[in-house]
Amino acid sequence: MATLAELINLLHSPENQKVLAALEELRQAGWLTDGTLNKNSLCNVHMEFANLNGASLHKVDFHQARLQSANLSGVDLSGAKLTRARLMGADLAGTNLAGADMYKVNLTGAEHLTTSQLALVKRLFGAILPDGGTYDGRYNLKRDLEFARWGQIDVNDPVEMAE
Repeated sequence: MATLAELINLLHSPENQKVLAALEELRQAGWLTDGTLNKNSLCNVHMEFANLNGASLHKVDFHQARLQSANLSGVDLSGAKLTRARLMGADLAGTNLAGADMYKVNLTGAEHLTTSQLALVKRLFGAILPDGGTYDGRYNLKRDLEFARWGQIDVNDPVEMAE
C-alpha cells in the first residue's frame, strides 16, 4: 500500500484512472473520511466519476477541479474553494457546502442540489446552475454583493471610499 503522501501526489495525476485508484486506497485506509485531506490543495484534479461519498474535504482547494459525474453525496465541502470547478452531473445529496466559494462553478445537470445548500455558500457569482442558467443573485450572498459592488465603486467619490 502507498503512503499518504504518495496517494495525495497521485490525486494530481492527469490520468483519471490513477486518481480513482488513489481515492479507493485513501478510502480503505480511512483517510478519505477522517479529515486527513482537510485543507489540502487539490487544484486542477481530474476526479471525474469519483466516489467521494461521505468524504471530509473541509477547506480543500478544488480550484478548476474536474468533478463531473462525481458522487459527492454526504461530503463535507464546507469552506472549500470550488472556484471554476466542473461539477456537471455530480450528485450533491446532503453535501455540506456552507461557506464554500463557488465562483464561476459549473453545476450543469448536478443532482440533488437544494436551494438550502446554495443559500449557505460563500459566493456563486458567475456560476452556472443545474438548469444551465447563470446565477442571478437570488440568494443575496454577502460575498456576491461585495464582489458586484467592488466592480461598481467610483474611486473619485469620497463617500464610496469612506464606506
